[in-house]
Amino acid sequence: MKIFQTSKRALVFLFAFMLIALSSALAQNTADSTRDKDKDQDKSSDTASQKDAAVTKDTTPAPAEPSYANGNGGYAVSLGTGQAISLYPQPRNDQTLPSGEYVEGQQSVSLKSRDYKYQLMYGLSASSVYTNSIGGVGATSDVISTSISPYLAVFMPTRTGRYLLQYSAEIAPNDTEGGSPQAFHTVALSAMGTLTDRWYYTISTSGSYGSESARLQGPLSFSVVGSTPVADTAAAVLLSDRNVAFTESTFGLGWLKSRRDKFSFSVSHVYTGIESDPSTPGSLASHSNAVDGKVSYDRALSPRADLSTYGETQSVLTGPTCNTYGGGLGLGMRVTQSVSINVHGGPQWTTAACGAPLSASFSASVVKTFANLSRIYASANREFTTIPGLSSRWEDNASVGFAKSIQRFTFSTDAGYLRGDAISSTPSYQGYFVAPRVHYKIIKSMGFTAGYSSFHGTGGDLVSGNLSFASAGIEWYPAPMHFR
Repeated sequence: MKIFQTSKRALVFLFAFMLIALSSALAQNTADSTRDKDKDQDKSSDTASQKDAAVTKDTTPAPAEPSYANGNGGYAVSLGTGQAISLYPQPRNDQTLPSGEYVEGQQSVSLKSRDYKYQLMYGLSASSVYTNSIGGVGATSDVISTSISPYLAVFMPTRTGRYLLQYSAEIAPNDTEGGSPQAFHTVALSAMGTLTDRWYYTISTSGSYGSESARLQGPLSFSVVGSTPVADTAAAVLLSDRNVAFTESTFGLGWLKSRRDKFSFSVSHVYTGIESDPSTPGSLASHSNAVDGKVSYDRALSPRADLSTYGETQSVLTGPTCNTYGGGLGLGMRVTQSVSINVHGGPQWTTAACGAPLSASFSASVVKTFANLSRIYASANREFTTIPGLSSRWEDNASVGFAKSIQRFTFSTDAGYLRGDAISSTPSYQGYFVAPRVHYKIIKSMGFTAGYSSFHGTGGDLVSGNLSFASAGIEWYPAPMHFR
């Protein structure tokens, strides 16, 4: 009960913070509007002249950034560094282009697409990990092990699209449980491209399989909100030390009605599989399949503000039939050059197996960027969940994070909280995590890293306990190789 009351206060405080940030940023936006209009006019004339020059100089120039490139699907998260990767980066010359993914720090990774060259990105990190466990997560306490994380990615630009294929693994040669090798593998594909002058497509799919112990020893997983990586609150879900599998795929189509208006259609599938607990006689594996459909309309009110409306439906295909459908409104605003806010939400109607017949979905995020590659973000959501074992179909979650660069040092912290709505007599799951880290740049492509991750969970049909990791190691992410 204390955790529940604390989480409610935290969400109310977060929402109040967003309103204060919005009001103050709007005041500054009013003062900057006239100056921004002059800048936009100068930029548009410069852009036109640059396009004409490109056509004259090169008969097969690289395609200009399409109008949909900054929307959903235009960014991916690096499985190596956790930073945002733009599939359609802003033009950068060789003098200003950093020499590797690592040295981008907390900025979005920019991929050169000049001459349509493919790029091979690679890297490796190796750490010593100290594990401390309290409770029934099945891990041994006070053990030191080794963790190795290879990373490989291929960026493939074409005349009509962009494709990014990534692979990473978390390998523990001497795992904390029994000393046997453990591994957790992840593959991700992100794509976006043009079908016709008005139609475009987006593809995002990822799959992971391996040991839960190895997964927790690795870095946090992130999703992209706008162009900012935000910690995935699913990391707060603790499972026993066994094998797990996750897949998530989304295919979308977009239609540009005009320069200001666009329609988007998407379908998604999510699968979660958890192996039976070998320490519990008679336990069974759990599997969950769910599908999602969404249609939305977006209207650009100004260069800084977008209004959207959407309708969506979700269905759980395994277990008791659970269907939900609803819709809502959304507003995205770049209130200043460094502050952006996104809010959307609306009512949801559900069947009996989903819990309450009437619910609501909600999402809000605030991102503030500072000088010297620093930023702070906050995100809060109420959304449909398909994670088995939570004893709920709706979850409230919140995440916050910051990054601060000081010369060669980069200090960062991410934290998340997740709470499910109970749909049976079993208490719903509640969990949270905190993960502070520090990076020290030795050379442009190599750095020293140290961090601490603490996970806590209780309730639902999952295990209750605490699990903490302290790590120190070396990261190596050199500049991408260009070929073709």
